[in-house]
Amino acid sequence: MKPCDIVKDLLPLYVEGLTRPGSAAMVEAHLAECDACKGDYEMIKQDYEQHEQKKPDQKQLDELVLKLARYQKNIKLAGVLVAMLLSCIIAGADVQFLSTIPFLFLTPFACRLYYNKSLPILFSSIPFGIIGGMLSEYDSSYIPFFTVIALLASGVGVGAGALVKRGLKQHKAGLKALAILPAVVILAIGCTAYFSFYGNPVGYIETLVKTNQYVNQTYEKGTLTFKGVSYNFKDSRHYGNFEYVLNGTRQVAPIGMNHEGQVIDHYKYMLEMQFCEERSADLKTEIAAAINHIPVTIFAKPEAELNITRDELNDTYYYLSYDLERRNKATETRKRESGKLSYEISFGPFSNEYVRLSKEEFLDKSVAILHALKERHIPYKNIFILAEDLNGHLQSVSFQPQATEQELIQSYTLTDKSDAKFKK
Repeated sequence: MKPCDIVKDLLPLYVEGLTRPGSAAMVEAHLAECDACKGDYEMIKQDYEQHEQKKPDQKQLDELVLKLARYQKNIKLAGVLVAMLLSCIIAGADVQFLSTIPFLFLTPFACRLYYNKSLPILFSSIPFGIIGGMLSEYDSSYIPFFTVIALLASGVGVGAGALVKRGLKQHKAGLKALAILPAVVILAIGCTAYFSFYGNPVGYIETLVKTNQYVNQTYEKGTLTFKGVSYNFKDSRHYGNFEYVLNGTRQVAPIGMNHEGQVIDHYKYMLEMQFCEERSADLKTEIAAAINHIPVTIFAKPEAELNITRDELNDTYYYLSYDLERRNKATETRKRESGKLSYEISFGPFSNEYVRLSKEEFLDKSVAILHALKERHIPYKNIFILAEDLNGHLQSVSFQPQATEQELIQSYTLTDKSDAKFKK
């Protein structure tokens, strides 16, 4: 290999002062003799010096490091704020399953582990709590309540995070445990309190599965439409919400399970109440002529569990003419289930505002009701009739379908109005 080739390979190292003394002496001796290599040396040296001039000094490097540190800090803060905002929105807007996870406590806890300062996390919970409260389904009075809850939860989460972070810095296991265990206890208490207000994920999933199974097994397809799961903190229970149409109006009925595993079916309850109201209205029409259209208030209540569907309610029943088999079945069911109802008939425009009748008038009208029910073959379980006498006392009679006129008269009682207690 020619000496020029060797020198040209060493020139970059020589210019930067990285060659050994022997190699440097050889390069210098060759440059003194070779103009071509010396020209290459001058060119490389010039490029190197220009590069060194452009190289930032230590001050510039320090400023760059500070800028990067601030940028990283801002990125962390932005992440913390986004996480806090989402946690308040999820809890405030009651975002189904996610709202059962205690993000109000867990998010500040995680943010404090990730971010070194506590105050930005705490203070962010105030405006974000207001936003979460505004997104809730409750009225405006819920906004300050939810904001306070968000602030308190953030305080618990941040405090627990600070304790854990301090504990992790300890070298001794005992000191670590001394800091971390209280944090775990505080966080657990906070999450338990959250579950008491918003429910828990296990209860949510269990209710979701069981209520849908119950509805699918109990009602025809399309009767109820699942709309989600809600939590009632007053009775500490999850409910599946199901939409249905009654009287042309879309309504939502909660269905849940009690602690004994029994079903709490508000849809069935609504059907029963509607059925009782309709039968009460029908009974008022049937006896109107018999009592000379004196105003009466009628209240019906079931004495046994009713087994009815929407077909037995007026809203659907009167439109079943296209399906005679279904109409006949509904007619039989209406008759059978009506036989489970007891009626309280009060002479007066309201249930607690009675018309004053003499004993003879009261008994005559009660007997007229008995005959009207028998003539029209109206099914019922019990009839209880009330009115005031001329002295302001409460008079009453009661009878069953097989009762005679004499038995009705014998059931007559007179009670002081202030002592009378009738359960509806």
